[in-house]
Amino acid sequence: MKVASNLLEHLKSISVSFLLLILLAVSACTTEKEQPFLMGTGFGINNATLIVDDLKSASAYYKDTLGFDVPDETQNSAYAGSKSFYISFPDLSALEILALNDSIADDIKPQFISAFLKNNEGIRMYSLSSSSADSSSAWLASKGFLMDSIKSYRSSSETPDGWSWDNGEPDERRVDFASLNQSGNMPGFVEYIDFDYPATLKQWKTYYSYGRRYDDHPNGVVGTAAIIIAVEDLDAARQEFTKMEFNELEIDKSKNLARFKLIRNQEIHLIAPTATDDDISEFLKTNGSGVFALRFEVEDINETHNYLQERLPEEALMLTDSAQRLVVFKDYARGVQLEFVQEPQEQGAMALMLRPNDKLDSTAILHASELYTKYCALCHGDDRQGYAADNAPSLRSHSLLATSQGTNFMRYTIQYGRANTAMAGYRDLQGGPLEYIEIELLLKWLEETAGVEKAVELSREPVKGDVELGQKLYNTNCAVCHGKDGEGISAPALGNPMLLATATDHFLRYAIAEGRDGTPMIAFKDSLDSDELDALTAFLRSRASGWDVPKKDTVSIPRPENYVLNPNNKAPNFTLKEGKYLSAEQLIKAMRDSSRLVLLDARSEVAWRQMHIPGSIPVPYYEEPENFVKDIPNDSTWVVAYCACPHAASERVMNTLRRNGFKNTAILDEGILVWAQMGFPVQNGN
Repeated sequence: MKVASNLLEHLKSISVSFLLLILLAVSACTTEKEQPFLMGTGFGINNATLIVDDLKSASAYYKDTLGFDVPDETQNSAYAGSKSFYISFPDLSALEILALNDSIADDIKPQFISAFLKNNEGIRMYSLSSSSADSSSAWLASKGFLMDSIKSYRSSSETPDGWSWDNGEPDERRVDFASLNQSGNMPGFVEYIDFDYPATLKQWKTYYSYGRRYDDHPNGVVGTAAIIIAVEDLDAARQEFTKMEFNELEIDKSKNLARFKLIRNQEIHLIAPTATDDDISEFLKTNGSGVFALRFEVEDINETHNYLQERLPEEALMLTDSAQRLVVFKDYARGVQLEFVQEPQEQGAMALMLRPNDKLDSTAILHASELYTKYCALCHGDDRQGYAADNAPSLRSHSLLATSQGTNFMRYTIQYGRANTAMAGYRDLQGGPLEYIEIELLLKWLEETAGVEKAVELSREPVKGDVELGQKLYNTNCAVCHGKDGEGISAPALGNPMLLATATDHFLRYAIAEGRDGTPMIAFKDSLDSDELDALTAFLRSRASGWDVPKKDTVSIPRPENYVLNPNNKAPNFTLKEGKYLSAEQLIKAMRDSSRLVLLDARSEVAWRQMHIPGSIPVPYYEEPENFVKDIPNDSTWVVAYCACPHAASERVMNTLRRNGFKNTAILDEGILVWAQMGFPVQNGN
């Protein structure tokens, strides 16, 4: 689904020292003061819908000539009998190109679309993002507007298969003004079902920055700046928008223009004719009130001009306002005028600072080094040398950073911290100061400064060894620095559930064998043979659930007959947040009460072997679900899925189960990493 879903897909696997100007202008989270209540925590402009006669030719023109990144697949629209291409932008806004299906009967076709197409092509509808279509509808009704019924629909035209976030149900809801009260100048409001609006706004820099990477338009567009609406009577239209409680920024009588603020840089402009023969007057004669132009922000207005100049005739383009605005006239854009403006300098600077997946340029390097100085240097040292305080390890080590590059080890260390150590969690969703993308930038900087050009690839298979021998070797060789109970003395604590949950067996074995360059950790490959290295690794893995647990606290993957825990007991009474999230406190109570339930670990089997909640079944989200769904009871038994993300993989599992008719399903809200941090039981598996 749109930009947001693409980013969620990416995020599952994976400054506050900004200049004051950047912090104020770009990165501040949206508040109710910045947008009307009727949008809730929506992200601003949702989309404008360009209605055309022929979908294929229009989308090809917007792609090949105008330079938009048009997807290959169509999707369903909110209107029966139509298909559309949905062009996404980094700010989560979009341009929808829609056409009616030729094969549908006339009585099914939306009449207002058919009537519109008799005279012209162009933008007929536009919508704003709402975190609750119900609240938007109620708010507008309370202001005296007549509202249509809320429509629910699926944007995807494909039938979901295998593990999928798509549960087969509607994924969008839309509310419009009632047809008797509807005109082309009034917005609709769209809600994405199950989309986490508050978290998106809290992580806006992350979503926006990754959007700039993955929604890469050749024409340089990075977002929608304004929707410009032609109206007959400016004062009457202003009253409508004021009644909805939009914030009016400016009224320019000389231009018959009124500007209303949405969020961030986004605006709605109302414009009326200034002469009987001007462009707005001619537009109104043909179209009536409605969207006259879309204004886009671009990375570089000169590059956008050069790009379009090569593909359009001279009469199609105009540079205005001392080259501050580039216009493509509506006759060359399927009935809507397209305008391009330079993005704000602060926004461009933010985008340059947050580019963790490329080789870092000087701007990103400076910003990453500032993040390190502010949050890491106190313990890890000004020059990453380590051991400045609290036995924090060196972050110069090529060995450490090269072996962790292809895993989540360092990522989760920074995000979640290490319980019972001085290493706090720095991810904003864990109460820390850094967004996901800032942590990714910091990791990239650490890798580059350590000279890591290629990850050290390590096996993800388990290491088998003699645990009792490993314990003896640990006491002889390791306890002096790491502590007899793994508590850490002059080296990192190894008896830490977070460390053992995120370090694979071969990650541990490599560290023991090769040491950590630039640190006191020596290489043991010359003093211990292969069996001894295996034994020491196996001993550390056996401590996943605590240093004092029985030595053989390991289990094998449960067989189908053992999927249900406590099968003869009562099911728990769970209360779910947002209808799907289960708190760790409720789950641990159910386990201690020996309640009947099924636990599904949505991560890989490797992760399950490293650490899992006792009794859970590994059901990797990337494998076919049919292999075991038939073995899970579809009755009153609760099925709880968890992962480390803490929701991405487990939500795919839960939605797939719901698509298959399972009712009592839930997601462990905190995920297993926080579960382990809270001191709740975990174990490792064979």
